[in-house]
Amino acid sequence: MFLILFGAFSLAVIISSISTLLTDDLRLMELSIIIGILVVLTVLVKAPFLNNRISNKMHSEMYNHYELWEHPIEEVLFLEDEDVVMEIDIYEDSEFIDVKAIDVISHGADINILFIGSGEVKIRKELYEYKIKLGDNLFLYGNKKEIEDTFSKEIEVMKKKESTSD
Repeated sequence: MFLILFGAFSLAVIISSISTLLTDDLRLMELSIIIGILVVLTVLVKAPFLNNRISNKMHSEMYNHYELWEHPIEEVLFLEDEDVVMEIDIYEDSEFIDVKAIDVISHGADINILFIGSGEVKIRKELYEYKIKLGDNLFLYGNKKEIEDTFSKEIEVMKKKESTSD
């Protein structure tokens, strides 16, 4: 809100200054005062103390006024640079067909199955007891390298299918 108000104020000052310059009677003293105030405001806003304080205030306001589901997925899930949300399609030759979802992810792996899309149905309840079928879509969250290593064949088939459809 501060930035919006500051921007509107700055725009009004700039328009006022330009219109003053275009008139016959140039008020150099008033223009100098306005420029001085803008310089002081710029220095104050860029000061680390004030900048951190405003940033912290905005951050706390966001968390106090928004529910978790209203935040972008990056803020909710992406804890590290290597974390991703990825969709994996299960094709004919997949080694995961007829395997329970819990058996797909090796113990200790940094991979979570968010849900499985099976046709129009999204499976979340009793997810790990579900046996994966041909055509299912796994929606995974976790370490990108571990997901790519575990599902390398499926990703390769997805890339081939993508390149042939382009």
